[in-house]
Amino acid sequence: MFVLLLSLLLTARAGLPAPGVQTDIPKGQIIEKVTCMQKPEQSYALFLPSNYDATRKWPVLYAFDPGARGKLPVERFRDAAERFGWIVVGSNNSRNAAIQSSIEAWNAITRDTTERFSIDDRRAYAAGFSGGARVSLLFATQCNDCLAGVIAGGAGFPEGIEPSTQMRFALFSSAGTEDFNFPEVKLLEEKLTRANIPHQIETFEGRHEWLPPSVAIDALAWMELMAMKSGLRPRDETFVATRWNERLKQAHDLQNANKAYDAYQIYLELASSFKDLRDVAEADSRLSLLRNSREVRDAIRDEQQQIKKQKELEGQIMQLIGASERVKLQDDNAGAVGNARSNVDENLDANTRLQRILTELRRQSKAEQDSSTRRVARRVISGQYIGLFERGSNALQNQKRYDEAVRFFTLATEIDPERAGAFYYLAWAYSAKGDKKKSLKALQTAVEKGFSDASALDNNKAFDPLRDDPQYQKIVSTMKSGR
Repeated sequence: MFVLLLSLLLTARAGLPAPGVQTDIPKGQIIEKVTCMQKPEQSYALFLPSNYDATRKWPVLYAFDPGARGKLPVERFRDAAERFGWIVVGSNNSRNAAIQSSIEAWNAITRDTTERFSIDDRRAYAAGFSGGARVSLLFATQCNDCLAGVIAGGAGFPEGIEPSTQMRFALFSSAGTEDFNFPEVKLLEEKLTRANIPHQIETFEGRHEWLPPSVAIDALAWMELMAMKSGLRPRDETFVATRWNERLKQAHDLQNANKAYDAYQIYLELASSFKDLRDVAEADSRLSLLRNSREVRDAIRDEQQQIKKQKELEGQIMQLIGASERVKLQDDNAGAVGNARSNVDENLDANTRLQRILTELRRQSKAEQDSSTRRVARRVISGQYIGLFERGSNALQNQKRYDEAVRFFTLATEIDPERAGAFYYLAWAYSAKGDKKKSLKALQTAVEKGFSDASALDNNKAFDPLRDDPQYQKIVSTMKSGR
């Protein structure tokens, strides 16, 4: 697949016509949909900085959201793009679990933007969140150095690819402190260092989500510094001094607020990122003082313990879910009453232990104060929910195995009973297998939990058998009225 992907990606940026002058697209504001001229089924959200003009070349950031929401990453990068002078493009077609659609989106938006705008081909970048991060990193590793850098949020490299010394792009990686992929992102540090890949890893208070605008500023500013180091842009002493002073002040403020570990992280960045651009003695000095401080050592140890605890809990939950699935399969094939009875007892035991763990995790996740325990609980709950949701979606939409889909979505609702999405998909699975009563019950719960996507219901043929049912009509009426 990678050989094919490489040829497709090279095609996207080879032999393109000289860029034209695009005068009819507003500057300094987000455009939600720009239709690709050569591929009208493809579109993207766009931001052009307010001082854009075609007489100079501009860096460009191609963004990939796991749900094809092109506007979302463009919104997150808007302030940074305006400040540093970048074009931002967010695909409206690339999505998770559809690598071909992502390749087609890449080919379409890179061709279209190169035809429309004055882009610096040496300074093309990709950004992605979750599956979009993996796609961005896949493109960077396969497109023959067509990307100068990648901004990857909430995920690391795709399966089967590891950082290597052959990779020549810079990587800015980020994750929320409550992101279930937090361990994966943090553990990239050693691999990236060993591969000698320029990198920066930054965390923020949040869950599994796109990086906030403040971190987007850090990401683009860091890419500007890396571009100066590599010779992709001229050295700018004013920029270097301004950015140094900004980050130094942030570190000082954190120290004064007794957030030694957060300050320590910024000093690490300053010492590494600004090396060879200016004197970094002050950052080195601060690092020496903080590195052996009790606060920093305790914070590093606590972070490591969080990662270990998260993996342990995830392993326990997966083992118990697996036990339940094995028992169900055995029950389906059981031919003796004794075996069936033994399976029931085993299943009850696994389910009891699973529910006990989940109840405690939900209790911990609702704590008002931030803590290691709350962070781990929220990561585990979110990660298990997403994993079951993805397995259920695959069983439902791709494999048409509706009983399996029901099991996965039922488990997802037990993992996190406050999220509406799994109840909607559970209703879909029940309707697809012909169980109208349970479908209506799940749909009612989904609406009570906040599900409000009327178009999803209207366009889903799986619900056709329910449309004349008075209970279904009442549920839809309630949802559309917002009551």
